[in-house]
Amino acid sequence: MRNKAQSPVRPVPSVRERRLSFVLLGILISIALAIFAIHFRYDPAEWRAQPSQAALQSPVSVQATGPSTGEVPGLAVLSAPEYYDEQTLSDKINGKAELYLSAGFERLESRRFALSAHSSRWMELFIYAMTQTSGAFAVYSQQRRDRAQPLDLAADAYRSDNGIFLVQGRYYVEIIGSDSSAALMQKMTDLARAFIKHHPVAPASADERTLFPENGLVSDSIALTPENAFGFERLDRIFSARYRNNDQTAAAFLSRRASAAQAAELADAYTAYLLEYGGRRIDPPAGAPPVVVIEIMEMVEIVFHQGDLLAGIHEADDLPYALALAEQLYRNISEARREP
Repeated sequence: MRNKAQSPVRPVPSVRERRLSFVLLGILISIALAIFAIHFRYDPAEWRAQPSQAALQSPVSVQATGPSTGEVPGLAVLSAPEYYDEQTLSDKINGKAELYLSAGFERLESRRFALSAHSSRWMELFIYAMTQTSGAFAVYSQQRRDRAQPLDLAADAYRSDNGIFLVQGRYYVEIIGSDSSAALMQKMTDLARAFIKHHPVAPASADERTLFPENGLVSDSIALTPENAFGFERLDRIFSARYRNNDQTAAAFLSRRASAAQAAELADAYTAYLLEYGGRRIDPPAGAPPVVVIEIMEMVEIVFHQGDLLAGIHEADDLPYALALAEQLYRNISEARREP
């Protein structure tokens, strides 16, 4: 018989070696946890190059190829401008790019600033250039933050806990701060005013928003959906507004189309869509405007057209309230069309 080769016997580690191993393992785990914590507490202001003392003493003057903000004393430049187009926008705002692209996005310029007196307090300015003012309002209205407080900076402007948001012509502007301190918010306001001053716009012509009835209108609820409104892919550029009357709720909607014929055809198409998905047509009461009333999923939809405007009521929970609101909206449109 041949002798089998015997495996070498591994020496049993000593108590001291085991203790040393546990210490080294503990150190490695601590390093890994520290890296993990730093990753999820990432503060861009700490990882970017800090402004020089000379920069901290001079006012900000943003004169890049994109929109400028003019001079804002007390702010220092913290980063060079960054630019994003349709292909690279998702690199900056991953998960939200589709909304901007559907609303006519052209370019984003972003830049960071710090308070000259407190460089650890910083803000980032986002300037979204859209093809039209309506596109700027669309992204502004679709992303309205909670606890928004109106500002008198522009016709459409508000602040959140640590941000300022506004529409100026075809630009949608966001300024996001690292905290909500009064000093930082004041400089963010100054930066917003400087941008508005250097980007004057002509008085805006009246759009669909002026046609919404005022009675029962929920404050700051008017929004513009650039595409696929109410789940119907053909409904684009839809202004909507929420209404409340005690426990009754509804939304009104409006959209100016290219022609009266297009408005009529789209009204028919949306009506057919509602009926296809289980809607039931209801005859409007005698004396009501020429509207289509549909009950669907225990809610009321009303659709009509007048001239080049498509209009109606969406997701009303009470038929009489929906009819009353539709009549108000129809009357407003009629009066506006009679005006010279």
